[in-house]
Amino acid sequence: MDETQDLPRYRVLFVDDEERILRALKALFRDADVFMTNDPRQAPGLARDNDVDVVVCDQRMPEMLGVDVLREIKTMAPRAMRILLTGYSDLKAVLGSVNEGEVFRFVNKPWDNAELRELVQQAAQIAREAPALPAEPVTEKESEAARNEVALLVLADDPLTTQRLREILDPFYKVHYATTAERALQLLEQFEAGVVICEIEIAQGDLTGFIKALKQHHPHLQTIAITDRADAQLAVDMVNEGQVFRLLLKPVRLGSCRLAVDAAIAQYWKLKRNPAAARRVSVAPSVEQKPSGALNESLLSRIRQLPSRIAGLTRFS
Repeated sequence: MDETQDLPRYRVLFVDDEERILRALKALFRDADVFMTNDPRQAPGLARDNDVDVVVCDQRMPEMLGVDVLREIKTMAPRAMRILLTGYSDLKAVLGSVNEGEVFRFVNKPWDNAELRELVQQAAQIAREAPALPAEPVTEKESEAARNEVALLVLADDPLTTQRLREILDPFYKVHYATTAERALQLLEQFEAGVVICEIEIAQGDLTGFIKALKQHHPHLQTIAITDRADAQLAVDMVNEGQVFRLLLKPVRLGSCRLAVDAAIAQYWKLKRNPAAARRVSVAPSVEQKPSGALNESLLSRIRQLPSRIAGLTRFS
């Protein structure tokens, strides 16, 4: 059954510089109110003026990259869910979208028609049922309150990375440190940590499954992943299946780290006051958590049972 059949026709904006692609998408979504443009500079205004539910934007366009379009749309039409089409394993583009556009899903070209329809319909339903977070930044007073109330959890065992994070974070935030997933969960059980900063690879094993499980069962948590692998597909998977808020490359730089942490705390703070909006950062529904890497069955069970620090939050376990 079509999940949106009882809703008014959803509104979707397609942005692509190729007319043939736009025509194909319009035909595929003939049951929706479709808006199209081959000029990405027009897209933010079209999204705002038509109050669209979903924006599907190509990445590679001559006038403007898709990640830049989605960043503007995030500000001008915050209710719209954002999907990026890409036919390239372009690390810079992927990292840019994670860091600024906050993409809901990446879709590889050529896409599967049935999968794209299902994804857009799901995104449209979320856009209509889950409130958008306020577009305006939190005030300095709110930022100070958030920093005083919400702790950071750092899960890392690389001595150089840990030392660098201590230098960057300790003077400004409440920070707890762990070198294993077990210790990280102990801290999450004891303290309200709104932001988890996590190396993707530690001696204990690969932590991608751990990060994805955290987000699947606790969508309000904001995760910042740290990696030394310039792997575009890894970044795409971490967004689609883990809704990673930011992805930082080693060596960690002070400016980018502070900006990422401040933005993550602000996002958690907004979600704490708008818990229903957590649906907007839900992970791909097809993801099935299985023990892998550093994630064993015991850890997965503990992740599921972690206390929710946000009253009224609906879990998507």
